Amino acid sequence: MTEALAFLEQAKRHLLASEPDIALERIKEFEQSLLAGQIRKDSVNACSQALLAVRTLADAAREGVAAAQRQLAEISALSRKLDTYDREGRRIGSPVAQPREKRF
Repeated sequence: MTEALAFLEQAKRHLLASEPDIALERIKEFEQSLLAGQIRKDSVNACSQALLAVRTLADAAREGVAAAQRQLAEISALSRKLDTYDREGRRIGSPVAQPREKRF
């Protein structure tokens, strides 16, 4: 295994471990190896496959974070409208969140 391929494999492991900062460092190290011409011709295909795997993982992580952000925004919006009722159906309690001032 070449050094450049090792950087990509490490980046993949760090993405799977939810360590994107370390994965980015390994990708930058791979980039430096690439720019320095340290990738042998016989390892180009393996590096290409590893790079595709890293890209796929990074895309999945990005989509997961975006989905989590959407869910948190929805929960936050719904929590502002949360009301509590007693056994007779009367609304009790105070609002969960203070209404925000809207500026136009």
